[in-house]
Amino acid sequence: MQAVAALFPPEAILLALRILIVVALYSFLGLMLWMLVRERQSSQAPVSPARLILLPAGNMPASEHILRSSVWIGRDPNCAVRVGDEYTSARHARLAWDPATSAWWIEDNASRNGTWVNEARVIRCALGAGDIIRVGEARFRFET
Repeated sequence: MQAVAALFPPEAILLALRILIVVALYSFLGLMLWMLVRERQSSQAPVSPARLILLPAGNMPASEHILRSSVWIGRDPNCAVRVGDEYTSARHARLAWDPATSAWWIEDNASRNGTWVNEARVIRCALGAGDIIRVGEARFRFET
């Protein structure tokens, strides 16, 4: 035991541990900075603007919404695309741009009556120009 203490004095061991901790800390901080830069670059991916046109039906007049970021469709007053229809949930579905696929997607928010694209019920679906989206009794035409 004394031979080990003679080869490695306690001061040298403490110095080595301190250096190891500093290297680990700077490595961690560098990794976090790298992840933040990558996240910022991916969030700045260009969004292809789109239009969502409410088709007139019953007491719902035609209207148009320009999409430049993710939006909610629903009865809730805070939804960007507000639908005054009793068959539409408060936050019925979400439209979002996916930079990985360079496409707009619609995602149902566990609504009772479902979200429909071209008369097919969907949970999550990529949208194309001319697709007809139905939430409750409201029908929209999606255009890019």
